[in-house]
Amino acid sequence: MISLIKKRLARHLAFYVFFSFLNKGLSFLLIPLFTRYLSPKDYGVYALFLTGLLISEPFLSFCSEYAIGNVYYKQSQYSIREYVGTLLILCIGFFIIQITCLGTVIFAVKSFVIPKYFLLVPIVAMSSIMLNTLGWMWQMTERPISYGIFNSCYISLNLFFQIIVLVFFKLGLIGILYSQTILAVINIFAGVYILIRNKWLSFCFNKECLKFGLKFGMGYIPNLLAMRVNDSIGKLFVTQKFDLVSTGIYSLGQKLGMVVNVYSMSFISAYRPWLFKKLSAVDCLDKRKIALSIAFAYISITLFAFAGSLCVYFLSDIFLGKNFKGALAYVLWSASAYAINGLYGIIAQFIYYTGKSWILSFHTIFATCLNAFLTFLFLNKFGMIGAAYAPTIAWTATLILAVFVTLKLWKNRLSQPESHSKTLEL
Repeated sequence: MISLIKKRLARHLAFYVFFSFLNKGLSFLLIPLFTRYLSPKDYGVYALFLTGLLISEPFLSFCSEYAIGNVYYKQSQYSIREYVGTLLILCIGFFIIQITCLGTVIFAVKSFVIPKYFLLVPIVAMSSIMLNTLGWMWQMTERPISYGIFNSCYISLNLFFQIIVLVFFKLGLIGILYSQTILAVINIFAGVYILIRNKWLSFCFNKECLKFGLKFGMGYIPNLLAMRVNDSIGKLFVTQKFDLVSTGIYSLGQKLGMVVNVYSMSFISAYRPWLFKKLSAVDCLDKRKIALSIAFAYISITLFAFAGSLCVYFLSDIFLGKNFKGALAYVLWSASAYAINGLYGIIAQFIYYTGKSWILSFHTIFATCLNAFLTFLFLNKFGMIGAAYAPTIAWTATLILAVFVTLKLWKNRLSQPESHSKTLEL
């Protein structure tokens, strides 16, 4: 295990963790800006804008960019340059459709009252897809420094624009929306330039790439949407059962435990290309190294969860006010839930590699539904702490299910003689 973790994997993990925490810190600086220069009404409108963004993004690309990691190691079947080119053409097509539909509803259909600024949503969504595309390409080519620097520059530029429009020009909500749109346009053109410079983009339309991308993406959309809903379940149920004060305390405890997720996602970003190289080896499958890597992942994520929770407890007097001391009760449970979710994420990479995205969606929907049911049940039985128990148990059950499914899936793949004649030769 020592030889496994002391080389490239550990080095890349360190870069991803460093840039992830740096970017989270820069993003955190936007909160005091918004709370000081926006009214509650403006912030509510901005929240609606972000909700529109969450809806728009999956239906511009149909999550086809999430298949890049799968396509990259199937170069004999699909050219990664042609796939990225086809992806961008697909996004442009649905971008035009979304803009047309929104414009029609806003200006022609009087029965619906939709603010005109919603026309900016698809532009920002295109920028988000470009960030995802670049992120996948940098991960697959194992360039964590380029990935981290670009994201840090993007977040820093966003922070700079917000300071200019809010503090100096005092433009409020309109300034935020326009500045984010300008930044989105800059990001899109910069992204295209980077793709061309690195020879990751070919301006062509490949029907086979389109079919694979849509098949994978359509299966992945429920997974993405369920993940976004899952984190809000506890807050929604606590608000209905108790009050907004309780929701604020619970939300803070959940957010403090979420620091584990930063490490888990960083680990997966570094681990994914290493694992896919091992799985796509044409000579033989190195089961021993893969098993050791899983053990290392599980141990490091678990230790980080407990160490992070202890740090929060010891430093609580520094960054928690008296009114938020109650949030400490939820930190360890939140960290445990995100840690187990990270463990599931490691197993999910094996399913992702097979291209069966619908299985990932099934697991996430299962976790979300179980989380909702247990939250409702435990809030009545244990009080507010029950909302913290539920996701931990839900993700544990999902992890166990995923392990059995993965073992079954790979047992079937290894038993197929034709699998040895393909690029994915095991």
